[in-house]
Amino acid sequence: MGTGSKSSHASYAVGPTTASETDDVLAEAPAQPISDEEAQAKGDLLVAMDLLGELAEPSFALDPEDAVPTDPVERYDLFVGQVEQAQEAIEKMKAAGASEEEIEAQTKALKAQTLAYLNSLDEDDLREIAEAKGFEHPALVGLSGKGQHPLVHWLDPAYPGDIPSKEKIQAAALNRYNELLAGKTVGGMTLADLHEIEGTEPPVSGGTWKATPDEVKASVQAVAESVDAWSEAKKSVGPQALEQRAEALKAMLAAEQRVAAADCPELGEDLGMVKAEAKSAVDQALSHAYLPPKLVQPLVQEALASGHLNETEAMHLGGHQLVALMRPTTPESEVESLKALAAKRQDQLANLDAGYAAHVAVAPGGDQPLNLPPADEPGAPQVIAAWAKNAGDVRDMQTNVNGWYPFTQHGASDTPYAEHPALGPGKYLQPNELTSDFKAWATKQKLSDLRAVAAEMGMDNNAKATRAQVQNYIAASFNKKYDQQAIKDKVTADIAKKEAAKAAKAAAPAASTAKPDGGLASDEAVQALASKLPAKGTGSAPKPAAPAAKPVKAPKPGSFNANIQALMAEVQHAKATSQDLPTRVDAKEVAGWTFGPGTTASNLGGTYAKTVHAAPDGSQWMFKADHNHGGALGHTEAAASHVLSLGGVPAVPVYHHKQANGTAGSIQPLLKDAKPFTSSPSQWTQSQVDAIVRSHVGSWFVGEHDGHQNNWLTTPSGGLVQIDRGQAYKHFGLDKLSVDYAPSGGGGFTPVHQKLYQAALGGSLASGVKINPAAAHPVIKKFESMPDAQLRSVLHSTAHEGAKAGVAWVPQMRSRAAKALKIPQSQVTHDQIATAFLDHAVERKNNLRQNFSDFFVKQLGLPSGASLKHGGGN
Repeated sequence: MGTGSKSSHASYAVGPTTASETDDVLAEAPAQPISDEEAQAKGDLLVAMDLLGELAEPSFALDPEDAVPTDPVERYDLFVGQVEQAQEAIEKMKAAGASEEEIEAQTKALKAQTLAYLNSLDEDDLREIAEAKGFEHPALVGLSGKGQHPLVHWLDPAYPGDIPSKEKIQAAALNRYNELLAGKTVGGMTLADLHEIEGTEPPVSGGTWKATPDEVKASVQAVAESVDAWSEAKKSVGPQALEQRAEALKAMLAAEQRVAAADCPELGEDLGMVKAEAKSAVDQALSHAYLPPKLVQPLVQEALASGHLNETEAMHLGGHQLVALMRPTTPESEVESLKALAAKRQDQLANLDAGYAAHVAVAPGGDQPLNLPPADEPGAPQVIAAWAKNAGDVRDMQTNVNGWYPFTQHGASDTPYAEHPALGPGKYLQPNELTSDFKAWATKQKLSDLRAVAAEMGMDNNAKATRAQVQNYIAASFNKKYDQQAIKDKVTADIAKKEAAKAAKAAAPAASTAKPDGGLASDEAVQALASKLPAKGTGSAPKPAAPAAKPVKAPKPGSFNANIQALMAEVQHAKATSQDLPTRVDAKEVAGWTFGPGTTASNLGGTYAKTVHAAPDGSQWMFKADHNHGGALGHTEAAASHVLSLGGVPAVPVYHHKQANGTAGSIQPLLKDAKPFTSSPSQWTQSQVDAIVRSHVGSWFVGEHDGHQNNWLTTPSGGLVQIDRGQAYKHFGLDKLSVDYAPSGGGGFTPVHQKLYQAALGGSLASGVKINPAAAHPVIKKFESMPDAQLRSVLHSTAHEGAKAGVAWVPQMRSRAAKALKIPQSQVTHDQIATAFLDHAVERKNNLRQNFSDFFVKQLGLPSGASLKHGGGN
């Protein structure tokens, strides 16, 4: 929201910096030498900032062939592109070691530039751009004409699009639109006036049942009565009170639903006003109501059964949020935000579970001491540093998740903490207790070893730090009463103080010799002292030369250090993957989106032609046409993506889509800034190997065997994800769970999981890296917990559309259906083929545990794989 296009933009040529500008840049140059990386980043920033300034003066800013677009939206897209380049340059400066003060100054300068540009636009341009970027009814904000126009802030790409201040601007417009629907005027504007400004038709009807004016009147009266009944039910007490309130809430929402669905052309524009009044009455009734999880539970169960809610939404949203999703009058933008919030919370819980498991392996709690390794052991600094950072992350996540978890259906269950123990009573990390335990362990360690841990955590002046400073620096990761930057500054100040004392002591004899009467020291002595003091205004002394780094020894495979290090790496890898993947939204929402015209994307590879389109929010999406099967393969890839996500296997969300010209296929958001995954198994880490094993479970479950090297990407944060599941179910019923089964061919088309197993059998994985059958267990467990009915529902379109279109798996499923029904294959119907497909999918789900246990034991020679049969694993 309000961040403009997410696509990359070409850089436009600008003229050389003027002499005066160059002087300014040189005058601001730091006294200390800077790295090549920082210099390059500053150069990139200068170019981007120059162009931002010149965009306001297009007549002389650019060469004729690179003229700034006159269209306001295209011009805004160029502006956003340059802001993104400037932001990237600032991030590079930060990574290259630029000071916090300089980063803050450059960030403020960028925000000043974006504000100046947006303030230079007139109101019509602001409205046109905002509407193009998804803002609903932009003419309903900025009506006072005083101060900065709200759309300036909403469109400002220097601020994130999902911040509350931007959401409030959109909410204000939607509230005013509801007032117009109710027959009121806003800023002297009627509903008709607004739609004339927007060039659209006012809503007249469009419900799902034909109603007479009297029926509409009766329905509105039913809403009023249900609101009164709800108000009375809220006052009820006693054992039946919750049930009575639940029935009243259900009746009120049903009454609102009936009015919202009414179609009565005789009422004309008045019908919109009637509906808005009914919505307003229910809004008011719910505004100050307490909706605990158990109150809305009956409604949630019905919505799950009807498909109006999915499991993620049902379990991760609070009462008011769930009711908003179930109400037909909730604005589409709010619905999308709530669905995204549910997905985000699901990821938060998964990350908390993984982080907490890693933490308690080291800090079991109670009266037990920390299980940290001696700091002088190989790999210990990395393990200790990772544990400390993870402890802080877990505490932050506990605080965050606890703010909403008790108010969801999770919190309403009889065992609310069974699946998420990190939130249970007595499980919260106590920073002061943890600090005490840590310091008790640290007192037994050498100072030099503790300094190595602090260095691992970014303390560049650790060599001169005291034991207390080092301990506090490490503890600051999980205890906010300490501040790492303040500790580093104190160490620097102590160093400067000691250096100044030495300089003064050295200068003292010379001064006493030259001035026996106690006069001022000589100029030479003063200069000697000054040379050792920090330069005026720098705030710190020159940093002492860092001691030569000791070579880091890897921990012994199988040792405690190695196991903990692997566990921490696993947690970070899972976080990196989940935070980089686009959020899955409801397929019905995507089906209603209008995507921009496509451009051919031959660089994306693959068998089928692909085009790239802009979504309503400006993000880039790839469409893959299914010309041969009428869109059946689009249903297949979308379903495979959905099934994988339900099992916790990282997957880019894919949706069935039909273009305006009738061409059907699949559409999915592009994974921004991802890089190819290295093709050499000898370079794979344990976390990556575990991720491949988990992905293989998902691939087998959806019958997909095309996961070759080009279909694996490393995400910007270091996660790992397989893309292009277009061949899912292609060989369903004929495929084999085998280390040498590759129906797509060998060489460059060998699946990555197969390369992994072959490398393991050949002993060519990196030292200490191995196949761990337990890595498969969480995915198997999640797939097993999926009800058969849910799997059949997700695969319904895949089965029935595929049977009609005669896709690759149809002959095998026709044969299975004929055998099961004991009829000739020629008599098998499409529905019977689809049923055979769904039966086989359920059968495969229920056999996952046995199949993979046998696979690990018999084909890879890993006896530990047998534990999967009995629920063994991490």
